[in-house]
Amino acid sequence: MIINTKPVKNMLNKIISFSIFFILPFHLYSQNPETLLTLAEKQMSDKELIIAEETLKKALKIDPSFAPAFQALSKLSLQKGDLTTANSYSIQAVQSDEDFRAWSEGISEIAQKIQNGRANIQKRMYEEAIKEYSEILSDFPYFPEAAFYIGLTYFKQKDIEGAAKYFKKALDIYPEHGKAKKGLDNVTKQFLNNGNNAYKRDDIEKATNYYKKAIEFDDSFYLAYFQLGVLEKKMGRSDDAIRYLNNVIKIKPDHEKSWYTLASVYESDGNYKDAISNYEKAIEINSDYSKAYGNLGKLYTIEGNYELAEKTLKSVIKIDDQYADGFMHLGHLYLIQEKYDLAFNNLKISTELDNRDFNKFFQLATAANSLDKWDDGSKAAQKCTELQKRFGGGWYEWGLSEFGKGNKTRAKRYFDEAHKDRDWRELAALKIDEINNPLKYQK
Repeated sequence: MIINTKPVKNMLNKIISFSIFFILPFHLYSQNPETLLTLAEKQMSDKELIIAEETLKKALKIDPSFAPAFQALSKLSLQKGDLTTANSYSIQAVQSDEDFRAWSEGISEIAQKIQNGRANIQKRMYEEAIKEYSEILSDFPYFPEAAFYIGLTYFKQKDIEGAAKYFKKALDIYPEHGKAKKGLDNVTKQFLNNGNNAYKRDDIEKATNYYKKAIEFDDSFYLAYFQLGVLEKKMGRSDDAIRYLNNVIKIKPDHEKSWYTLASVYESDGNYKDAISNYEKAIEINSDYSKAYGNLGKLYTIEGNYELAEKTLKSVIKIDDQYADGFMHLGHLYLIQEKYDLAFNNLKISTELDNRDFNKFFQLATAANSLDKWDDGSKAAQKCTELQKRFGGGWYEWGLSEFGKGNKTRAKRYFDEAHKDRDWRELAALKIDEINNPLKYQK
């Protein structure tokens, strides 16, 4: 017996069609405009403005005349600082429902007060302008433009702290407010510049206050952290310097100057391991960072890794053949290895590139005297003492040069000067004794 299944199939098709016709609209409209409005208000409260806008537009898709959604979109636009769009939505709200006319009039009143404020600024009536903007902010605390205009008014009065306060307030309301971002960037840079100027005047307290003020209003302003790190390093407060510099690196990991300065702090503390790793990081970011190469080579020399030191220092003078310290560090490396010719040649170049560093001339004098180049040693040592009169090393090397030339009287005078420096007293005393008692030293 053959069963006819066609009627059953027809019945199933009707059921499916019925389900699609009734269930799909139910799914689309199960979230009614009121529900979506409540959801959007929550999203706006959480500052999820993009999502909230999408939610409200869904509500209007369901009911194009739903006035509360237009009002909410108007409020959302205010929260973004967009008064023009806020006004447009407020008009649509009134067109859908006259009950929202008070809201629309409130938007118009904002525009009028902003216009009044601008007119007062032009007349230099700053207090009256701030009063207008403050009234807006009081009535509409979620409108960042009002806070921005207050900040702008303070800025025009050159009150950068007042300006910073309200630019920050505008950004607290709406973090993407472009004009407030630019305004805050300008004033924090002014704090930075004021701090730098105070630092140049050696007014450390005032410089510190300016840098900290910049961070107070913008805790992501890495340049202020960097300057605080430099300042604390200068003051010998390594822990504070390291803390500030690490803040820079968290905000801007590719800031090579912070890695370099951090390395120099560790170097000053005798922590050569961390200093080397941070100099290497600075070079990783900037492969032409000559100062980092120079200090890295210097530390390799101190650590006794002469091969790596030489490789590093030869790299730096190839990268920058005008970098005097690179030649000095390479000359020093050769000096301690007793490769005096190489030391002399590199140290001579270093003094030609920088004739204001007494240490370069001291090391050049040492290399020259080690090669019995007494005239070169004498000239270099003399220059060293001219640059740093209290440094015994320069007087000692000058004494050696004159002693080598047979000028014992002059040599003794220079050794006497070297004897005044505690660090060179013992060596100077031996040479003085050698001049006074030559028989003791005859072999």
